[in-house]
Amino acid sequence: MTGKAGRWALGAIAIDDRQPGQAAAPGTPGAGDRVGAGVFRARYDFGNTSRVGLLATVRRFGPSSNAIGSADTRIRMGPKWFFTGQSVFGSTTALTGERTSGASAYADVSRSGRAFTYELTYADASPNLRTQMGFIPRVDYRQVTQFMSFRRYPKAGPVIDFGPNSFVQATWNYAGDLEDWIVRIPFQLDLKGQTSLFGRHAFITEHVAGVKLAQHEDLVQFNSSRLRWMEYFLSYNHGTRPNYSPAAGLDPFLGAFTDVSAGLTFRPKSALLLDETYIYSRLDARPDSPGAGRIFTNPIVRSRVNYQFSREWSLRAILDYSSVAPNPALIALDRTRHTSVDVLLTWLPHPGTALYVGYADGYDNLRIDPVKGVELTSGRLSMTGRQVFLKVSRLFRF
Repeated sequence: MTGKAGRWALGAIAIDDRQPGQAAAPGTPGAGDRVGAGVFRARYDFGNTSRVGLLATVRRFGPSSNAIGSADTRIRMGPKWFFTGQSVFGSTTALTGERTSGASAYADVSRSGRAFTYELTYADASPNLRTQMGFIPRVDYRQVTQFMSFRRYPKAGPVIDFGPNSFVQATWNYAGDLEDWIVRIPFQLDLKGQTSLFGRHAFITEHVAGVKLAQHEDLVQFNSSRLRWMEYFLSYNHGTRPNYSPAAGLDPFLGAFTDVSAGLTFRPKSALLLDETYIYSRLDARPDSPGAGRIFTNPIVRSRVNYQFSREWSLRAILDYSSVAPNPALIALDRTRHTSVDVLLTWLPHPGTALYVGYADGYDNLRIDPVKGVELTSGRLSMTGRQVFLKVSRLFRF
């Protein structure tokens, strides 16, 4: 159910799900039971783009349950200033009968403007917060983030605007330990002809598996579409980065990374578009690393062609290639290679009515062994998926 009543916006959903009880092993808690779940949302709008809201979710399965309640608001404090906040409380009972509860909070003060932009955010989630009707990527943290940008707009010359940004973030756990922090110092330059130059220096410290790793990076990006028939971009990033998946017996350690990406979009005629993208990532051992040489390389290449025969008919083809070449003495990654081709013919007379005819083919360095099953090969590619499909949609107007 969704609807509006005056300044109120309302929504609700009720769910009766038999699958979890059917999947549970006989004799275990919840076997044969149904899941009952519901979500309710109410929002009241007032003033100029301000609002307050309530949200409640509940899920029950056998002896277990999960309930979440929250209140949120967005208040316009002036022509350019806004406040956004949310408070969440959750209670969970496991199938074993164990009960836990947790809470979360979010507060954000922001200013939007042509010359000055500012945002200060606080977010936290307690260690025992659980939600079975949503997604919480992280718990047991308190985080503060601040972002600022300044811009100058020259009245004449090739420069449209320029100025620095500032990004600072720090994260603690509920015990009060500082787990990671980031300081980024970027600079943006925008030129006429849809051309821009961006640079950034960053300091990063994080704990990985209990190991404190202090990092730094330098990033430079350039993109331009000054020519109507061609767009391109270049990006170069270099510094230190953790080896998050060290080989057996090794702790996480810092390596020297290089990321390079480039793209070119070429329109030799209005009906034809050619697009090339190249991404290359590499991580090398440093003098203080527990080994020497290359840790891994990861190139990715994509070629895309699109031809518009008419307003209704078009043809698109995509060719992808990627590989991962690891050093097994330093990193626990599989050596992989993948290539695929994707072709799509489209007839689109108007939105809602369309015909799609497609073909997709994929190859990987995998093979099927009668005894071991699917296993990696040293380099030979085998077909891992082929598909031909037809999709039709039709819009009826009454």
